[in-house]
Amino acid sequence: MTSSASDDAAHNARTSSKAETRIVVIGAVSIALYILIYYVQRSIFYNGVSSHSPGGDLGLPTSGANLIWQMSAYAVVTIALFAAYRAVLSMCAQGQLGRGRAVILALAVPCVMNLVLVVGRPWLSQDVFSYMAHGFLGVTPGSNPFLQPAEAAADSTLGSSLAAYGWHGEIGITPYGIVWTWIEKTVMWLSGENLSLALWLFKSIVVAASLGTAFCIWSFLGRTRPSSQLLGTLAYLWNPMILAEFAGEGHNDALIVFFVIAALAACAAGRSTASMVAQMLGILSKYISLMFCPAQLVFLWRTRRGVIRLALEIAAALAITGTVAAILYAPLWAGSHTFDGLLRRGQPISSASPFGAINWILRRSPLAPAAALLTLACVTLPLLAFAAWASLRVKDAVDLGRAFAWISLAYVLVASPDYWPWYACMPVTLIIVADTDRLLWLALLMSFTARLCAPLDLIRDHGFLGMIVAKGALTGLGASLPLAVLLLWLYRRRPGWLNFTP
Repeated sequence: MTSSASDDAAHNARTSSKAETRIVVIGAVSIALYILIYYVQRSIFYNGVSSHSPGGDLGLPTSGANLIWQMSAYAVVTIALFAAYRAVLSMCAQGQLGRGRAVILALAVPCVMNLVLVVGRPWLSQDVFSYMAHGFLGVTPGSNPFLQPAEAAADSTLGSSLAAYGWHGEIGITPYGIVWTWIEKTVMWLSGENLSLALWLFKSIVVAASLGTAFCIWSFLGRTRPSSQLLGTLAYLWNPMILAEFAGEGHNDALIVFFVIAALAACAAGRSTASMVAQMLGILSKYISLMFCPAQLVFLWRTRRGVIRLALEIAAALAITGTVAAILYAPLWAGSHTFDGLLRRGQPISSASPFGAINWILRRSPLAPAAALLTLACVTLPLLAFAAWASLRVKDAVDLGRAFAWISLAYVLVASPDYWPWYACMPVTLIIVADTDRLLWLALLMSFTARLCAPLDLIRDHGFLGMIVAKGALTGLGASLPLAVLLLWLYRRRPGWLNFTP
């Protein structure tokens, strides 16, 4: 070995060692910050809760002064977490994580973060407790979560246990598909009324789905954009919003995101039947995944290896998922009423979003009696047109990922009748998968604003904010601000805006 080669090897070894040390330090600091923010969220939760809750904790009377300190601490820790996240992405972009044990540590540390977060209980969201109520109705003879609102469980012994966790039961009929409903039923059948076990099972399923998504991102990028494979995977695994909403709060969106990304990965691998099965399982979990089907069908048609073969692949996928759906729906099927919960979630609400603004205007016009229906039409028809336009531009797997990302953005930022912080998980993940070169900044912005506004609904529950102010701030910060910045970015990039070509 020449002297020059020896020097290069020594330099690479020192660089790798520094990267390993730095990633471990960033990881350790991040874990400490997640533990700290867990207790900050806990203090926000107990600011105004006057009854005992699991673990013997006693809440305190509402205190505006305490809330200011709590929210200040929450904001500071959130900023620190995103600074750590940004540092990891910078290291990756500079090539510091591409060799030695550094890359293994960079992938392993966020897995440890998931395990740390999965053991805690959610503080800012009640969704996981609503899953328990839905599952309880599913396993109780004579009850059906597609016909009865979750609050029907409030009068049971389970309901009193859920109330002790702060669950108020104002949820309504389940809007979820049959796959997730059976997960809810299975978890509650296994755990009975042991809510600690039920919580752990739900969060474990969510974390498994999230880590599965990371694997599918690695697979998809390895086939479509190998140069972005590590960056995209780390951008997902280390994302503080993804970690908080999935491992921390236990939202079932992790499962739907997994199915969508699995469908993308299968498309890139040329596995048409597997891609359609994955997408349809996503639809059977949460119906919103249906919006991705046109783009996927266009991709499958344009990459077909024969018309007859594609027809057989589609038939096989339909047969598999049709059989699964028939078996799962049979015990709970209630005709058209099976979808009542989904339809009710489409009702307009007051919010600082395009959906809310259109509804506000229509309710104060001569068209007020039909305001709800007209609002849905005003946002749904343009969304369908946009989805069709984006779908028709798909030519390969890269285009497909970008079409998914833009369709998801159009729905969450414009057409959704509501906004919650975890809604950002789908578009953020799809941006990471499909358009990191152009839109990673948007993924960071949406993730950051989603986490900043996450406590607002809890603060409203405790009486610090009115509904209009809380909902306006939530949708304004989480959805309308990223939309405004995105539109400005698109305007400055004209005439090449929304160009889905590589």
